[in-house]
Amino acid sequence: MADEDKDRLIAKIMETQRRLQYLFAHDRSNPLFDAHLTMPQLKILLMLGAGGGASGQELQRFMGVSLATVTGIVDRLVAHDLVERHEDPHDRRVRRVVLTAHGRQTVERIIMAGTDRQARVLRRMSAPELEVIVRATELLVTAVEADVAEERAEPVAENLH
Repeated sequence: MADEDKDRLIAKIMETQRRLQYLFAHDRSNPLFDAHLTMPQLKILLMLGAGGGASGQELQRFMGVSLATVTGIVDRLVAHDLVERHEDPHDRRVRRVVLTAHGRQTVERIIMAGTDRQARVLRRMSAPELEVIVRATELLVTAVEADVAEERAEPVAENLH
């Protein structure tokens, strides 16, 4: 397949995805508005949800702000019972920030928002149509996993030189 054909198909997929995002936006935005989180608080919660926990220094690097700023954000998240601090089992000088049960539920609600509507929409489709979507999403997940693995391997390869 010629590069221009691939580019045309990619552009069509991206436009369709954009349309879907707007159609599902209302369902997905409700948990964000209900949570009453600032953008920095949301970023930290999502990072912790993906990684399982982080030190203050890791959060500082991730956020690109001062340690004092991170401490203030984490203090507010602790006050709302979304995160808690624990001693790092490998280094007692380090405090790790992890999600509480309430924090995990909040992240889950945000990440999974819109799934009820998505399931309702998928039920409108025939079994053969659903099989096409299953195959397409499996292919997409495989490509994303390969991209993530390559991205993670790049810094390691750079350190070897």
